Amino acid sequence: MKGKYHFEVRSKRTVFAFDITRNISVIKGDSGTGKTTLLRMMYEYLLSGRESGFSVYADAPYFVYLRGEIGRSWEDILTPLHNNVVFIEENNNFVFSKDFAEYVGTSDNYFVIVNRSPIKVLPYSVHAIYEIVSGSQHPDVKESFHELRELYSNYPDISGNRMEHIITEDSNSGYQFYLHLFSDSQVISANGNTNIISRLKEIQGDTLVISDGAAFGAMVEDCMAYSDDVRNHRIAFWMPESFEYILLSAHVVSSAELNDILRAPYNYIECSEYISWERYFTDLLIRLSDGISKYSKTVLNAFYLQDKNIKKVIDVMPEPIRKRAVERRK
Repeated sequence: MKGKYHFEVRSKRTVFAFDITRNISVIKGDSGTGKTTLLRMMYEYLLSGRESGFSVYADAPYFVYLRGEIGRSWEDILTPLHNNVVFIEENNNFVFSKDFAEYVGTSDNYFVIVNRSPIKVLPYSVHAIYEIVSGSQHPDVKESFHELRELYSNYPDISGNRMEHIITEDSNSGYQFYLHLFSDSQVISANGNTNIISRLKEIQGDTLVISDGAAFGAMVEDCMAYSDDVRNHRIAFWMPESFEYILLSAHVVSSAELNDILRAPYNYIECSEYISWERYFTDLLIRLSDGISKYSKTVLNAFYLQDKNIKKVIDVMPEPIRKRAVERRK
């Protein structure tokens, strides 16, 4: 399954409208924000159609898994589904299990999971964590209108941050590139996104964390909470999809289809083959590069450290980081 899917869920008084673009999405929020209402409306429409008093427009088949299924396991219910958008209600603790993670990893379904706690067994994106926002009014909609809004932004606030330390998620090509680019900072590899918090706790000084946003969703909340509590230095986060995505966005390698892919990755990433977009962009860069530009995730090809290519990468960085990188290269 791949693609972007639009949903509109309506009652006489309420409208929910949203798009799903990734294989794993998480809806968070306090009680009373509409999470349960949304799923119950969708569930009732599946059971009774228009007789439920609700209507659902969806670009794809969908299924709603509620709490309280008796006598049947989640495997029995979900495994027969294919090419569905599966919505899972809060307090279904199986979503934290390794068995569920293994199932999602090869499934051809999309999953929308309502849960307030991080689901650390799944590699979901920081850009696929949503809250339901209410009160916005479209001129052609009389009902109360609700939509999904991303909780986390991709662009860091590094105001006053001296970037004395750079923490990178990986220890391979991305780390090697940033070690070269920010040679006057202490560049530290976290050796995986689960170790970023512990690295932050070891550092005293202004820090920029660069992580692969495509699989950082389960870690971002704890990291943000820690950074908010720090008072004696500044911590900022930059969460692009992945290092390979940055190189592709910089057009360090070229392809006739690359612009189309970057504009709408969801149209190209088959979820049963790639559990995260980071893996897709790594494979894509390896496929598009050859000869002197051949990319390896473990050892960075010197081609990517050429001045012309470093400049291309700097040009696609968020403005505050781009400005710092340019200043340090003078």
